[in-house]
Amino acid sequence: MTKHVLSGIRPEPLASYLVGLGVIRVVAEQADDELCAWWDDAGLVVETTVDDLAGWLAETFVPTPVLRAWNPGSGFGLGDGAPSAELAELLKNPSPRLDPYRATLAAAHQAAARYRSKAWNNADVVREFRNRCPDAALPWIDAATVLADNEIFYAPLLGTGGNDGRFDFAGNLHQHLVRLLDPSPASTKRRLALVRDLLSGGQTEPLTPAAIGQFDPAAAGGRNSSPFGAADSLVNPWTYVLMVEGALMFAATAARRNLHDAGRAAIPFTVAQSPEGSPSGADEASRGELWAPLWERPLTYAEIRHIFGEARAAWRGRPAQQAVEFYAATRTLGVARGIDAFVRYGIHQRNGKNHFAVPIERVVVRNRPAVALAARIEGWVNQVRRGDASTAIGQAARRYDAAYLEFAKTGDPIALGRLLATVTDLEMAVGRSGRARETVPVRVPPNARRFLEVLRYAESPELRLAVGLASCRTLRGAAPPRTMRQILLPVDRGSDARSGTKPPVVAGFGVRPLERVLADVLVWRARTGIEEQSDSDGDRSVRGVLTFRRGVPVPAADLHAWVQRRVDDDLLLMWFKACLALDWRGVRPTWTEPPAVELPVPLLGMLHALAHGVMVRQDGHDDRSGTVLGLQPDWPLRLAAGKLADVHAEAARRLRLAGITVADAASEAVLRDLDGARIAAALVPRCARPSDVLTSYLSMADEEQPPVLTEDIDEEMSQDTEEELT
Repeated sequence: MTKHVLSGIRPEPLASYLVGLGVIRVVAEQADDELCAWWDDAGLVVETTVDDLAGWLAETFVPTPVLRAWNPGSGFGLGDGAPSAELAELLKNPSPRLDPYRATLAAAHQAAARYRSKAWNNADVVREFRNRCPDAALPWIDAATVLADNEIFYAPLLGTGGNDGRFDFAGNLHQHLVRLLDPSPASTKRRLALVRDLLSGGQTEPLTPAAIGQFDPAAAGGRNSSPFGAADSLVNPWTYVLMVEGALMFAATAARRNLHDAGRAAIPFTVAQSPEGSPSGADEASRGELWAPLWERPLTYAEIRHIFGEARAAWRGRPAQQAVEFYAATRTLGVARGIDAFVRYGIHQRNGKNHFAVPIERVVVRNRPAVALAARIEGWVNQVRRGDASTAIGQAARRYDAAYLEFAKTGDPIALGRLLATVTDLEMAVGRSGRARETVPVRVPPNARRFLEVLRYAESPELRLAVGLASCRTLRGAAPPRTMRQILLPVDRGSDARSGTKPPVVAGFGVRPLERVLADVLVWRARTGIEEQSDSDGDRSVRGVLTFRRGVPVPAADLHAWVQRRVDDDLLLMWFKACLALDWRGVRPTWTEPPAVELPVPLLGMLHALAHGVMVRQDGHDDRSGTVLGLQPDWPLRLAAGKLADVHAEAARRLRLAGITVADAASEAVLRDLDGARIAAALVPRCARPSDVLTSYLSMADEEQPPVLTEDIDEEMSQDTEEELT
């Protein structure tokens, strides 16, 4: 076996990649079926029994017959004088290397003649041609076209059935073969020199003025293609010939055609175009994307054929049909073993109506199990797409696509948070659209437990706050229980299923500042919480209103930092939207060691204690079945209105009723720097161990008689009952 390092053949541009596949294919099928090949930094590496690849290609290689019998202008239609003459010129050559062409030509003429006489459509002609042609011509037919029932689909790699507008791949190939197979001594010498240039990356022979088509944009010439304005397209004829031979590796097999409905999913490693992730980010006219596989260890030709024959890129049990699904497949063991990376090409329309294969990026195959979480949320989004979307829904869906692509590429917890946040944005857009609100089903959020396994790696005060807020919900009582999703988002159906979703309980989320919206949530809670408490507190008498009785507690340090504006509000909003996209029932995060409160806010410390409920002491003892003091129902409104001093004084008097001595008044300088709406918002989630803050940090509590909160005697209140989880 001889090892050939072909430094002139690399994965980019697409023309060079296809040349590499062409060399592998023709040498393995015509000379050495034990050939091994792989890609490395030096170029394409081939191990074969053929000692002189350049000499074998120049003197022995037999070209695959490429005849486009199904389209006018290809040499088989009426008035196709020039293409017909080029084909006749090629077949004047008596070389036996053209015998497959001669055998295929008769079948092509028969199919085309019936096409012209009966006005068949292209699908009928391709089917007739395929039934009549020799086996040698099948790779070309299957690479250029995909037949499904009575329809025909075209592989973007080869244009629209072997042509790109007026550019005919077959006709140009015939012209190059005429020059390369010329038996004259001068042509024989040039033929060998050109193929050596191609394999080594050198240039001892002048190139031929000819079009390269969509495969190498940098060499295509045209306007603004050089510092002097315009340049001609110059091509090594061997580049074009072997490029077409390599493109035949992407032939759609019968098994793959029958697996799917038809179309792009049946074409190997080809998906619909996605503007996300492209250099321009524009929604360009495009035929789709080709993901060219790369492998870095030696593979036999049989293994390489299996990779292209199977063309496995599976996502959610079906072939990837969008770029984002292909990304997800590369992160979840959805591609064939042996593939180390893909070069992603977008076949976009540029320079008039011509298309070019634009290299977008190289995607390394990595196992990122977290990406599989995207499958749990994309079903509802697909239902939204099938409806008559408004402009706002379309924009929200576009942001979702960009976030989905980012998460599929990285599997990063922050990217997952952004993806979940766009789902909530899309829910709000659907809720604001009258037509979509009636037709799109209400989204059922997945449980947060699996998502939290990924999100916890991005633990921060903002995430802990968001989880605490999003997990809040009321208890069963006189009114139906409500989650924070149902309070802020239009996700509840009306009594009539045809009436669509109802408006949210508290309006303005996503439009008004978050602290203002949450302050209104506390106002709503103060108005509705009394009925819930009467059903859930048994023999205890509650004077006032308590906070939400279900939810993930938030460390007190995070709540105090939020009130003091020491957290990132934009990041908090993103995480809160992300958490609203999930169901938090039964989820108990295990955060890192809770931080200490650096700068406690006395007013917030008092209010957190009352929000949980402070037990009133009777004769110096705790009566755990007696009176519980909570928040005054009008405090949320007064906090939002900036009446902080009044609330502070009343909270201090209320705590004294429970035997806790605190100062009646607070420093005006301290209160001046506080935002009452933020304090009200910080009272919405459950605070973790508020008694610790009141006792240890405020230094205003009676140390001999520490406060007793309902959180200390009602730990079971933080556990979900089986009934509530149902």
